[in-house]
This record gives sequence, structure tokens and C-alpha cells, in this order.
Amino acid sequence: MKRTIEALFLLWTGVIIVTYYVVQKPDLPGAFAGLVDTLWTLLVGVTLLFNAYGLGTRLLRFLQFETQDLIDHLLLGEGIGFGLLGLLGLFFSIVQLADERVLTAVQILLAAYLLLASDLQSLRADLNSLSSKLNRAFSQYSFFTKLALLLPLTFSFLLTFVPPFEAFDAILYHLTLPATILGNGGLQAVNIVPFWYPGLTQNVYLWALGMGSERAPQIIHFLWMCLAVLLLWHWASKTWNLEVGRKTLLLLAAMPSLPILASWAYADMALVYYAVASLYALSQYFEVKTSSWLTMMGVMAGFAMSIKYTSFTVPLTCGLLLLITRPWSRSIASASRFSLIALAIAAPWYIRNVIYMGNPVYPFVFGGRYWDEFLARWYAESGTGIGWNALQLILLPLNATLGTHDVTFFDGRIGPVFLILAPFSIWILVSRTRSHSTEGKSLFTIGFFTLISFSAWTIGVVNSSGLWQARLLLPALIPFAIPTALAWDSLKQFDTSKLRISFLVNALIAVVIALSIFDNALFVLQRNPLAVAVGAQSRERYIERVNPSYAALMQIMDELPPEARVYSLFEPRSYGLPRRTQADAINYNFAHDVYQYKTPGAIIQHWKSEHYSHVIVYERGLDFMIESASGKFTPEVQSILQQTLDQLQLIDRTPDKIYSIYQIP
Repeated sequence: MKRTIEALFLLWTGVIIVTYYVVQKPDLPGAFAGLVDTLWTLLVGVTLLFNAYGLGTRLLRFLQFETQDLIDHLLLGEGIGFGLLGLLGLFFSIVQLADERVLTAVQILLAAYLLLASDLQSLRADLNSLSSKLNRAFSQYSFFTKLALLLPLTFSFLLTFVPPFEAFDAILYHLTLPATILGNGGLQAVNIVPFWYPGLTQNVYLWALGMGSERAPQIIHFLWMCLAVLLLWHWASKTWNLEVGRKTLLLLAAMPSLPILASWAYADMALVYYAVASLYALSQYFEVKTSSWLTMMGVMAGFAMSIKYTSFTVPLTCGLLLLITRPWSRSIASASRFSLIALAIAAPWYIRNVIYMGNPVYPFVFGGRYWDEFLARWYAESGTGIGWNALQLILLPLNATLGTHDVTFFDGRIGPVFLILAPFSIWILVSRTRSHSTEGKSLFTIGFFTLISFSAWTIGVVNSSGLWQARLLLPALIPFAIPTALAWDSLKQFDTSKLRISFLVNALIAVVIALSIFDNALFVLQRNPLAVAVGAQSRERYIERVNPSYAALMQIMDELPPEARVYSLFEPRSYGLPRRTQADAINYNFAHDVYQYKTPGAIIQHWKSEHYSHVIVYERGLDFMIESASGKFTPEVQSILQQTLDQLQLIDRTPDKIYSIYQIP
């Protein structure tokens, strides 16, 4: 009887449960899948971080880099390791082994080897040293300071969980390049100009994408930011004191764009890290004069040169400062050794360009594959700069702070604090760099690098409006937080009985930090990254919310035949598009076709010969070219474009009419 009752009860329970969930239909599978994907993203990020540590610390031992400072060992080892992962990614790309199974197996096997080799114990010791110093510092910080530092860090980390479809350059080339390499099984010559910039960060992201996570690259970029900030704080605290370190961190917290930019799969934080590491190594070399710090400087400067062409200011600064030291014989030898190491580290990216594109600095100076005089002119005439207008040059720091001329305003907001304290920062640099102390040498290093970097940026802005991007100054501006912190710390000596300038500046900076945190909090609330992280919102729904036009394009392209090849006009981005697409990286595709083939019929025939089946027209990009680049995109070219489109078959448009898809007959 009992068994019968038990069986009936189980049957009854099963019927009720099944009926309930059939009617209610909770999206548990979707939420579970989203949560699993987030956990995998975190696991990929942790694995790459651990493997970078193992590779980096091994190179430190190989280079006989000796330091009693475990924080140096951790922060420098991690940065070197990420650089080595980039070089390793390049190797697998060139030998055509860029396969998801191969890349995943390599990282798993590497992690297993490092665990067996007791690297985890070494990492724990380094982390304990860093944690101890942080705890000692934070115990002296006020509640406001702790909140001001932890909230932006938390916001930035949370934003790494969202799909990477709001960051323009990420879906232009930072993620598109590694995705293309994976799709092709290796590196191939493609006609996308940004793909051939130095590609260390993209080849680190290759490992994350190869392991099946498109959000892990954002975590890696965030980690580069953490390494840079921690190294800068360690430098300030060790050379001066914990109070200067605290103020250095608060100045970075006052930069509105930093938490957002750090959460994107960009290259900026990587370059900031290697710039800070190079300057730190240079200051240590000036202090102790050991060859290991000279070698470290060369390695870090080489990795900086592996990220962007604009990084030339890093090795230039280090080389010049080495040359002006005494005696001359030693300075020449030191500069030569540094240069050879830096060039050896950076060489693979430039050799790659020679092999694939026929130009080490493609497409500049020497031209190369797919390049001609028309494209050189098009690229050079990307927009008129401010010229040598004296008033505009004087106002340049203010305009850079305001962002009114910035072509990437949203990710280039540096805040007003640096400019407010600039007169005192300059006074600190002038008065204290005369000293031959450790402090004076560090300040001289930072000040000289800032001068070189700002001068190079100014020349770029003078000649091209396209280079008016405040975030290009970040590799110099972030180290400049140290002399700015010293300036802030010195304000008490200017206090009088009638005016306490230090109190006013403290209050002002507190307000700026509070407003920055509030602004970033609103941004995070609007994006709601936790909904994606726990699977409450799918990847597709998120993209529809933050980039609806691009999401609609992805949907209608998914309806094209699998074998379709798409030619894009006025749309530089192509990441995530479900069909093979030739992006219009610098909006020259059609104008170049007109230059080469003259008539609509010849242009269409060329497209057919290249096996393109469809054409995308990005209407916003077209409007931008008509309004802002009419000198290049002339009325004659516009007329030929319309005649060409009239000969194609319009097959679909996004609901907002932003994208149109034509079929080539």
C-alpha cells in the first residue's frame, strides 16, 4: 500500500511540475547558457592571465632580471607575458595553425604545465606582496578615497561582460583581425589597412577568440589597465610616499572616459602599460645602473612599438635620455644595447608587413600591396588640421580638455583636473628635476616623455583633424599623473590666512570625481551588464538595444546565401557579420573604384570578377562623406555612385533605412 501511495505521489508531483513549467515557460535554458558563457569568459581570462605570468617570469629569469621587489616581479612579468602571447599568436597565424581547437589545446596544455611547475605558488607569493602593500595603503585612505577608487574599477570590470558592439575600433579591426585570421585558418594578405598596423594586442585577443570567448578580449584590455595603474601607483609610492600614490590614483579616477575605454577591446591600455613600464625601467636604470633594468627597458619599449605606430615616442624618449647621460662612451653603449633589444622585440610585426604587404610600416612612406598614389592622397587628406594658427596652438590644451574638436569625444574625455593643476605641475617639473635624486630622475623622465609625446601629437593635429583624439595622449597623460599628484600635494605651501587654495582644490577634485562616478554609473545602468552576465539578456537582444542598425544588418545578412560575398561601401566595420565581407576601412572603396575603372559598367564588371555577389551601402557613412569630405568625394563621384546603384537590384533594407543591400546582377 505504501509503495502504491509513493508511486502515485511521485506521478502526481511530476505531472504538476511538468504542467507548471510548460505553461509558465521560464527561459531557464537561455539564462543558463548565458551564465555558462560568462563563466567560460572568466575562465579564459584567468587562464590567459596565469599563462602570461608563467611565460613572462620565465623570460625574466632568462634575462637574469634580479629584483627583491615581488611587486616588480608580478607587474613586469605579467606585462612581458602578454607580449609573448601576442608574439606566439603571430607565430600560429603565420604557420596557418590558427584553429580554435589548436589554440584552446595550446593554452590548456600550457596552463597544466605551469601548474605542475609550481608557478601558482610563485604567483601567490607575488600577489600576497601586492595585497599586503595595498592593504597597508588602503588602511590609511579615507572612505571617500576607497569609494572613489573601487567604484570606477567595478564599473569598468562589469562593462567587460557586454558584447563588444559599441566600441567602434573593436569591430573595425581590434576584433575583426583575429576573427578573420580564425576564419581563414591563419594570416593572409587582405585589403584592410588597419589590419597591418602593429598587431600585438590583436594577436593576444586571437587566443581569447580562439578559445570561444568574444568578451574575454575586453577583460584582457581591462587587465592591461590594472597593470598600468598598479605599476604607476607602485612607482609613486616607492619613490615618494603613499600619499603621492593616493593622489596619483585619484587623478586617474577623475578621468571620465578611463573606466569605459578600459572595458573595450582596444589597444590603448596596452600601450599605456608598456609606456609606463618603459619609463619606470628607465628611472630604475638611472638609479642603480644595472644592465637588467636596461634590458627591461628595451623589452618594454619593443612591446610598445608592437602596438601602434604612434608609440615611437616611447623608444625615442628612452634613447635620447640614455644618450645625454655621462660618460659619453657608456651612454652610446647603453643606447645601442637598448635600441637593439627594442628593435628585436618589435621586429616580427614589421617583418610580417614586409612579407605580406611589401612595406614594414604599411601603408606609410613606401606604399605596398593594394596601395597606389590615389590611396596615398586619400589617406593623407583625411581632414585639414588646425595649421600653425598661433591662437589655436595656445588653446590646444583647453580644446583637448573640452573635447569640442575630438573625433572620438566619448572615449577621449580626460577631465579638467590635469589642466587646472598644469601650472603647478610645470613648476614641480622645473624646480625638482634639477635634483640628482631618485625623485628628480623620475620626474625628468616623465616630463621629457610628456614633452615629446605632446609635441608629436600637436604636429599631428596641425596637419590632420583625424589625429585630433585626446586618447592618443593617454600613454603620456597617465604617467603625468605623478607630477600632477606632486603638484596637488604641494598646494599647502601656497595657503594664506585669507585663502586656503589647497582646500579649494581638494573640494574641486572631489566634486569632479563624484561627477565622473555618477556619469559612469549612469552609463553602466543604461547598459545593464549584469543582465548579460547572468543570462537574463541574450547577446542578440543587447546588440539590438545598443546598436540597433548594426544588429538589423546582421539579421538581414544572415538571410543571404551562405556562399555570398559582400562588398561594403562607407561602412568600415565588419565584425560579427554572418557573410564574408570586404569592409570599407577608410571609406575609399567606391572612390578608388571610380579612379581605376571610370564608369558604372566597368565598376560592376570588376566586382563580378572579384566574385562579389552583393553590395552594402551604409547611408550614414555616405552622408558623412558628402557633408565632410566633398573635396574628395566629389559631385562627379556621387553621380557615378547613383548610376552604379541604379544598375543593381535593391533586395533589402534595415527598418531604419540605415543599411541597404543590393544584389549584383
